[in-house]
Amino acid sequence: MRTFPFLQTVLPAVLFATAVITSSVACSSSFSPKSCSADAECGDGLVCALEAQPAVCRAASDSPLRIGMSAPATGPSQDLGVEMKKGVTLAFDAQNAAGGIRGRKLELLFRDDQYIPDNAENAVRDLLEVEQTQLPARCLTSTNPPVAGQKAIGPNALDRGPDGVIALLGNVGTPTMVRTAPIAVETQTLFFGAFTGSAKVLRDGSAGPACSRYIFNVRASYGQEARATLEYFFKQGVPDGKHIISFDQNDTFGQAGYDGITNAYTALKGSVDSTPPTDEIKRFRYVRDDVTSVPAQVQATAQYLSSVLAADSANHVVGIMATGTYGPVSNYIQAIRQWQYANDADQTTSKRATRLTVLFSAVSFVGPNTLAARLRDAGTVNTPKGATPYTDGVVVSQVVPNYDSDNSDVVKQYREALGSTRQTASFTSLEGYVAARVFIAGLLSHKGPFVPTALLDTFEQLPSQDLGLGASSFSPQSHQYLKSVWGTAISPDGTFSNRYFWTDGTAIQLFE
Repeated sequence: MRTFPFLQTVLPAVLFATAVITSSVACSSSFSPKSCSADAECGDGLVCALEAQPAVCRAASDSPLRIGMSAPATGPSQDLGVEMKKGVTLAFDAQNAAGGIRGRKLELLFRDDQYIPDNAENAVRDLLEVEQTQLPARCLTSTNPPVAGQKAIGPNALDRGPDGVIALLGNVGTPTMVRTAPIAVETQTLFFGAFTGSAKVLRDGSAGPACSRYIFNVRASYGQEARATLEYFFKQGVPDGKHIISFDQNDTFGQAGYDGITNAYTALKGSVDSTPPTDEIKRFRYVRDDVTSVPAQVQATAQYLSSVLAADSANHVVGIMATGTYGPVSNYIQAIRQWQYANDADQTTSKRATRLTVLFSAVSFVGPNTLAARLRDAGTVNTPKGATPYTDGVVVSQVVPNYDSDNSDVVKQYREALGSTRQTASFTSLEGYVAARVFIAGLLSHKGPFVPTALLDTFEQLPSQDLGLGASSFSPQSHQYLKSVWGTAISPDGTFSNRYFWTDGTAIQLFE
């Protein structure tokens, strides 16, 4: 066999050198992703993940935008959180299917807080990966709690952790919000599209100018819902404050509703005495998520209405605004109707079945579809006019249009998205969908890094998205996108018909 001395000498050396080079490349401990400050500094298919520390170029598919949400998925008020999450998820899924945000998927991190304030605070701290610093607190709400007796966050500033979500979207509830929004703004995290119309923290600027910038509301406020409700009551013949009642939850949510009523009454009719026991607009309060606390409030309401009837022989129209959730509100409406039409000894003298007209209006947070289903399933009550459904005379002030009849672009798109999943429509899921759509619009228009501080200017300059929902926009002076209320009456079969439309600055428009 012929041999080649040259190859015997050189080839092993070449192979050895190649192995060394390959090994050194494969096992290098100094290789790291490229640092960056903007997407343009990265290659095709890569994004600058500025929410990471340090900011580096990554594949867009490996860099989702993580958004947090805390809401009840179990417990007595679970339908509120389940439906709100459904709407947000519909919008996220549609955007992800269309390519996401610059190729980045939207990822919703959800926590079930059961509508319990302690749980909600713990959930938000977890989602934000809260870290305490030694610097002074940034926000007034950190050292001055929004609710008397509530524990302060503390004198030190909080930071969002490296893997904390960049925004909280669609969080549910007022008593939970007063515990979570202060943490969000203290960590300089967006608190966006919460499912509450409370003025406290969200609309009163109490966090301070710099911190309040992180709060963006999509829906109308409870004050605006109350104004629409009172205008509706007056159109239906309710004469004055003595004929207006507040049935509300015994916490910050119920207080927001009652404040809305008294402020609206003052604007429409003049000052109102709201000091017990001579308060002009009576209120009866139940304990959150406790239907056993309702009967006592029904009895107190009945006693008050009896005193109104006993004062003269005239007929009376009374409007009751309910600031509560579907369980207690449903029980209260049924019990008041049963008392009103009961064939007892007092009925003969008071004639309340014929002299008294009671109108109910529940705020949007009630969980309209679940309330309607419960009243529908309760059946009818015997009245002088025959069997009358418990749904009769019950209206809900909505902050989104009627999904069955409205033809605005966003409602049609909601129905299309819902249809592909075979899920049922609801007002709460539509609100979640609208809030998420507005949020997504801001992300799409944003040119800079996806960090909360950089997003503020983008959202404040976000123009109307032509969703078909009337006047809608953010600005540096206003962080509330929508300012309209749609009044819907519950039909005997549990569906909804349009009763009125109200928008800030114009008179109510009734539909017959």
